Amino acid sequence: MNKQEIKLLDEAFALPENTKWSSFGEGHANETWLGEIDGDEPVVLRRHNPNRTEEQILSEFKCLDLLHDLIGYEVPKALYGVNQERVTEVEGAHYSLFELIEGETPPLDKVETCKQSGQALANLHIKLWEERDAFKFAEEERPGVSKETLKSGAELLEVLSEMEASKNIDGKYLTSEYWTDVEASLNDALGALAKLNETKHLIHGDFGPPNTLISENSGELVGILDWDECRWDLPVYDVAGVYPFLCEIDKSLGEAFVDAYFEGLKGSSHPLAARENETRDLMGAVQYVATYKEFELMVENHLDEPDYLAQLLEQLA
Repeated sequence: MNKQEIKLLDEAFALPENTKWSSFGEGHANETWLGEIDGDEPVVLRRHNPNRTEEQILSEFKCLDLLHDLIGYEVPKALYGVNQERVTEVEGAHYSLFELIEGETPPLDKVETCKQSGQALANLHIKLWEERDAFKFAEEERPGVSKETLKSGAELLEVLSEMEASKNIDGKYLTSEYWTDVEASLNDALGALAKLNETKHLIHGDFGPPNTLISENSGELVGILDWDECRWDLPVYDVAGVYPFLCEIDKSLGEAFVDAYFEGLKGSSHPLAARENETRDLMGAVQYVATYKEFELMVENHLDEPDYLAQLLEQLA
């Protein structure tokens, strides 16, 4: 942030001029800062993903307000500014201020961490399923992943071909034949996932150990962060989304997470409790759709990283 942005944000949220800001972390397309205030509790400032509208951000906050009273974990609490608004626009970007949740990010390379996260996700999903009617508004506000919400292969090919990165990508990925095959595979994957349509409820959308906090004293999981991808969708997305990430570190970590998740669902009313085998079989379809969506976002935002684009294309192949 530059000095002018800091001044405007301090004014919008009635913060003292001597607030000390330091970079606090970075997500997919946003950044957060820790604000230290003399004689008061620190706060967290977040710059929202530029692809999200103010309406979507406020929908997330509505979900968070409800979650505070429903689940046994801390979630971010957005603070009001001087005009009783929780989103302010500065230099074309949207910002919000949050209370700081005390805790630390757990180590990612520990089986126990992954078991703990899997159990926590199961607990979260059970409650979100039981209270699903309270979040029905999110069905319209944050549409799930479907053919209607994804760009066509032809559109992606057109934009990709115009990117500087395309000069360093294998030419086979820049043909209509390739994208015709991708479209067919995408349709098959979405068709398979449609078998789980009746299991939908509010999901986190970007769950994983990096987005959780544990108590420094007890080591227990106490907070779940980064809800900006929350939406009404298939809960299998929350499970399968983190699995390959953990497996890249060590396959045993991914297996520990998934096993703990299904173990945590046992005996509950959650629909996936009785569909474990089917859900595990469909996790590959989730990964295909997720890779397609990730590639779409990369291309849409013209993030000119040839190596990463090539890796995503290899996964789609």
